[in-house]
Amino acid sequence: MISQINKPSIVAGLAILMAVAGLSACTSSVSDSTVPSNEVTSTPELPSASGQATAPGPSTPMVEREPTRVAKSFAEGISSAELLGWLDAAVAEMVDPPTDFMGMLWPIGTARDDEPDPSTFDGDPFREHTAVLSPDEIEEAAAYFADWQSGLAGCDEQEMREFDNGAQRVERWIRGGADVATAPDPCLKSRSAVMAWNAGQDVETARHIFFHEAYHGLSNYLLRQCAPILNRDEDSMNDLRWFAEGTADYFSMYMQAQEDERDDLEQRILQRATLDLQGDPGLTLGSNTYVQTAAMVLMIKRGIVSEEKIIDGSYFNNCDWIDTFDPSAPQIAYIFENFRNIEASNGTFAYSNETIAG
Repeated sequence: MISQINKPSIVAGLAILMAVAGLSACTSSVSDSTVPSNEVTSTPELPSASGQATAPGPSTPMVEREPTRVAKSFAEGISSAELLGWLDAAVAEMVDPPTDFMGMLWPIGTARDDEPDPSTFDGDPFREHTAVLSPDEIEEAAAYFADWQSGLAGCDEQEMREFDNGAQRVERWIRGGADVATAPDPCLKSRSAVMAWNAGQDVETARHIFFHEAYHGLSNYLLRQCAPILNRDEDSMNDLRWFAEGTADYFSMYMQAQEDERDDLEQRILQRATLDLQGDPGLTLGSNTYVQTAAMVLMIKRGIVSEEKIIDGSYFNNCDWIDTFDPSAPQIAYIFENFRNIEASNGTFAYSNETIAG
């Protein structure tokens, strides 16, 4: 099932929650020329046992093992080492990260189609792009995800039965030049963030998209995982996607500010949202990632959420967030009614004291 959440791009943003074993996807971007660089890895300490991890299946014994952190870039403009740096920084913020996490990036060229072509990608709504990699490099990139997945040690038999389908889906995207960015999760303790970097995007945009998708990949319980736990149909909870997207984009903006040693996080978030609202005053909170991120600012100021728990992924360590952030809950209904109330004065953007106090 593929359902679409938004933001024009990042600048273009098609944000999509998918199920490849369960994917969270957004469109992405790239540079022109490319040569594959070597895979790089890091070896962090074992994570704590906090959170509500799901135990392996009965045929998979619980084995303590070293975490793996792996990154591979096939793009000339972003090295594997740089990609690993982004991955390590994201994982380091999490209170309960998966044991295995992989980052992968490949380049695509210019769009062949103005609109997504689901027939090319077996139903996935992406646009085709021209090739940047050579045929041999495409072969290498197409094999990379499958090879990483086949070496995983922490998935149970049921999850492993889905490996082929997941690998084939990623291969279709690479071979077809899909403008995809997403977070495949072969199993709870082995997850990833992958993206196609298209010719119209710069490195800063790629970093933003990668941090956003990494957050989805590092979130333990999104709708796909919570649906069977709560005995609910996943599509019946689509109106909760605003919170998953808003937290992921807040995380991305936060990580970029930290890496760049900037203190303008709130201003950048509110300015983006203001510009989008000026372009379309009728935007709803369910339809646009930039206003969803601004809503996180309002929620922090009203004490509904804490920045710390957004950044460390705590809200997604169980399924309580489904009820807590339901749009029908009174404190959330207030956010839906007031997220637009951003005031601009002399180049400064803020929610008024009246809006914060409610």
